[in-house]
Amino acid sequence: METNKKILLNIGLGLIFLLTSCTAEEGPVFTEIDIIEISYATDIQPIFDNNCIVCHDQTHVTGLDLRDGFSYDLLVGVQTAFYAPNVRISPFSLDDSVLWHKINDDGLFGGIMPQIGGPLSNFEIEKIRAWIEEGALDN
Repeated sequence: METNKKILLNIGLGLIFLLTSCTAEEGPVFTEIDIIEISYATDIQPIFDNNCIVCHDQTHVTGLDLRDGFSYDLLVGVQTAFYAPNVRISPFSLDDSVLWHKINDDGLFGGIMPQIGGPLSNFEIEKIRAWIEEGALDN
């Protein structure tokens, strides 16, 4: 009888763990404490490479080329093509960063980005949040 209780307890704990863990699509959920320093080259540019450059290359109508080597200089402190005088990324300010509003689909600056391939994961959004709040450094 005691063995059956232990087995049921282990099964129950396993189910709780399984049900409370995140899915692969969502990615892990991070808080501000979890993400300490974000590198543009190793954390942010790969998000653009994997999700954005299918549209945002050298031919994009807005001039926003998110390919490696071009993206940073075309993002930080640069006015948007359609929402000027607002800027694409305003260091230290999520509210003043058009890209932040676009990836969160709050409707303030048009529709969600990226338009192809679905929204960014929670993990990718949190990386971009932390990067902007840390000053949007080119590091």
